[in-house]
Amino acid sequence: MVNSQTAAIGPNDSGVCGVNPLRLSELILLAARRFHRDFSAQLSPLGVTVAQAQVLRIVAVAEAPLRMVDIAAQLEIVPRSATSKIDALESLGLVERLSDNADRRSVSVAVTEKGRNVLSLLDEVRRSAAEELLSGLAVLDREELYRLLRIVCTRTGLLAGIENSCGSQALSVTAEGRDRGGR
Repeated sequence: MVNSQTAAIGPNDSGVCGVNPLRLSELILLAARRFHRDFSAQLSPLGVTVAQAQVLRIVAVAEAPLRMVDIAAQLEIVPRSATSKIDALESLGLVERLSDNADRRSVSVAVTEKGRNVLSLLDEVRRSAAEELLSGLAVLDREELYRLLRIVCTRTGLLAGIENSCGSQALSVTAEGRDRGGR
């Protein structure tokens, strides 16, 4: 396991064949871990975990209340795990369970007004953590990183899972590869 950022970068990272994919993947993981750690620390005062924030966002951007099985599918987890996350959010008053009169076995989940208010705070916390992580990059470098990661995520099908869960504004890219959301 790589313990330091300098250990992830070595003299054989580039050459005739370009960037070493293993080193690149290590750097991506290091950046993701750093973001997760910073985001978690900033979420702590709100009493919400990163996983709970993700569930809250999924439920909030849905056009209608979601069934547990649908939440689990979007998170790519078993329904029981989704239930425990919803239990925690419900105990905080951020979501509510709704009965389906047509099918009494079916329970849907919707965001409460308090949940929408917390979601606004979560967006600010996430933005702050991202700004901190990316603070060493110039605007053009950020745009290039965004463009490249978007290509990777689109090609691998990962982008479909986040297209509609990026807060109040879904990602939409113009022909020049820049998103119209100002990011």
